[in-house]
Amino acid sequence: MNYPFTPKSTSYLEPGQFWAVPLSNGNYGCGVVLAKLISSGKIESRLFLGALIDWCGTEEPTPENIIGSSFLKTGAVHIKAIHTTGGNIIGKTEFSNLPQSPEEYTDSIVTMGYGVIEKMAENSCVKNS
Repeated sequence: MNYPFTPKSTSYLEPGQFWAVPLSNGNYGCGVVLAKLISSGKIESRLFLGALIDWCGTEEPTPENIIGSSFLKTGAVHIKAIHTTGGNIIGKTEFSNLPQSPEEYTDSIVTMGYGVIEKMAENSCVKNS
């Protein structure tokens, strides 16, 4: 996989891929792909299981500087959430706490709106600093 890339669907998303979430103070938060979602027996083309991680930085996240981060909020994320924040998947790293399966069923997953990850990153990294 070549990074960065702008996903048009979930086809090329993989657990551990991440994107930068630019913040109002010039710093960054970070969103991460956890798994693809399955609904009615089919992989969702626009929704995936994603998370905001407990990382804030003055530079965009890298595979090295986000290792060991925990998940602040997880849920079903629309592909547009990436487009409206950082815009690109910028890398991939290993998380010890990724789901066991690269695919999750949508039955009991909370859906996050396009701006939820950005608003939560603002609350976590800007307002609480």
